[in-house]
Amino acid sequence: MKLRFRLLIRLRPVLRFVKFRLLHVDDSPQQMARGVAAGLFVAYLPLLGLHIPLAFILAQLIRANKALAVLAVWISNPLTFALIYYPSYRLGRLVLPFFHQKPQVELDQMQEMLNQTFSPSYMIVNLFTLDYWKQAAAVFTNIGLEMCIGGIVLGLVAAGIGYWFAFYFIIGYRTRKAERKQRKLKNLS
Repeated sequence: MKLRFRLLIRLRPVLRFVKFRLLHVDDSPQQMARGVAAGLFVAYLPLLGLHIPLAFILAQLIRANKALAVLAVWISNPLTFALIYYPSYRLGRLVLPFFHQKPQVELDQMQEMLNQTFSPSYMIVNLFTLDYWKQAAAVFTNIGLEMCIGGIVLGLVAAGIGYWFAFYFIIGYRTRKAERKQRKLKNLS
């Protein structure tokens, strides 16, 4: 209970930013929902380190809210790697046997590969070395194609669900806001 309360206290500035800066933007609900969808789609792509620029570019291309796209892409983070990339890998494994066979990688092996190669501290120290890029290429050779295919499919599903949820949430929020404003005006009259 105390942990949840402390977490909510720390998230309070973020939630206030979302409420007062993002939900009050003049963009249409469709543009805002497209921004969420773009961010969710990009979050499922296994292009670590490129998520934010790709979300921004995709939002620009589809005329979506760029801030929401960048915010939504953050569901993909070091704490959620296993929840996002392992299902993507497994789905890609279901599709790819029709084309070629490769040995299967288990969840703990995948987490170890991703954590070892793409941990921020390891990347900062070794990013500009040839050995790092050989190691990254080996990771993508083992699991990259499966993760890309599964990530595209799951990203499209997440984008569709995110678009629907965000669109109706924004419509509901704006409707409630307009009703409150009308009640205030009636009370003042």
